[in-house]
Amino acid sequence: MNKLKNISQYIPFVLVVLGIIAIVICAFQLATQVGWLAIGIGLFGLAYILAPKGGQS
Repeated sequence: MNKLKNISQYIPFVLVVLGIIAIVICAFQLATQVGWLAIGIGLFGLAYILAPKGGQS
């Protein structure tokens, strides 16, 4: 049961990553330039989510 609790902490992150991947695939189907733009925006968003937040001691 403890392993399931640890895995459930990562579910929101996995869903965000899958959402970014879905948007990028859709953008590449529209146009290559839009796909590269979507990858860049997705990576910036992912970096913002993963960056350590200040103020927590």
